[in-house]
Amino acid sequence: MFIIKKLTNVNLIGVFMTTLLLSSLYTSITHAKDKFDEYGDMLENDMINPFEGDPDAIAVGYERFNQRCSYCHGMRGIGAKGPPLTRGYYKVSGGTNMNLYSTIAAGLTINGKPTQMGAFGATISDEDIWKIIAYMRQEYKDRKAAGSEFKYGVYP
Repeated sequence: MFIIKKLTNVNLIGVFMTTLLLSSLYTSITHAKDKFDEYGDMLENDMINPFEGDPDAIAVGYERFNQRCSYCHGMRGIGAKGPPLTRGYYKVSGGTNMNLYSTIAAGLTINGKPTQMGAFGATISDEDIWKIIAYMRQEYKDRKAAGSEFKYGVYP
């Protein structure tokens, strides 16, 4: 009887600890998501983009984006066949510099299956990937300053 009672207490403690862990994990994920929505503010542990805020690099990023990304993501990243990239929200890949870089360089898979977002790391230089990301971030800031409602396929 004592053993059964002890096991029941251990199970209750396990359920309590699991619930506590899941609730804290959910809270941290929801707070992190809020930080990704407005990506003008870099997350503390994010990689630094060496070209962020550099007007010359952003201009090159704009050119590269139009050459390599606009076919699927629309001119100025407002969305087309692929999702918009200049509204500050990335539902699948996340909005950190590292997430964006990895998605462009290695492509995007969901549940282990490749998506239409292929890998461009072999055809776009590391430097140009960073410049594209700098452009995307600047375009978001410019659209936000212009009062954009960030509607799919609409600029601003």
